[in-house]
Amino acid sequence: MNRFLPIALALLPLTACQYSEYYAEGRTVAQRTLDYANCESAAYYDHPEQRLTRYRPRVYVPATETCDAEGVCVTTEGYWQGGEAYTVDLAQSRRGNAIAACMAERGYTEVSLPICPANRRVAASTIMAPLSESTCIIRTDNGALIVNP
Repeated sequence: MNRFLPIALALLPLTACQYSEYYAEGRTVAQRTLDYANCESAAYYDHPEQRLTRYRPRVYVPATETCDAEGVCVTTEGYWQGGEAYTVDLAQSRRGNAIAACMAERGYTEVSLPICPANRRVAASTIMAPLSESTCIIRTDNGALIVNP
């Protein structure tokens, strides 16, 4: 057994309920959405998609012979598996870095906060309030809101 598995499983609850969002105290959510859209647009302009088709490795599964208690044997022929094509975007990480830099230039910090429990009462605001220990994120159809219960 992997000796790090128990540690990884112990950390899972801490990371599974976290959500990252750009934050700048006092700014409106609408302004953040506009700033992100502008940064994303600039990043796509500067770093357009560079699609590359790759292939998963092909692996040969050798023939096997299986015999039952009466000595009747069945041979299964060997076969190849894998080789499926998939596409990667070589510019994706550069675009992500460009967006992060652009948002930082505009005064935003990327914060990772817990998702608000379903039973917690929250008051959504269009202004990003100061962060506190009880600050959490609610996800909406239009994105995410950072809230203070």
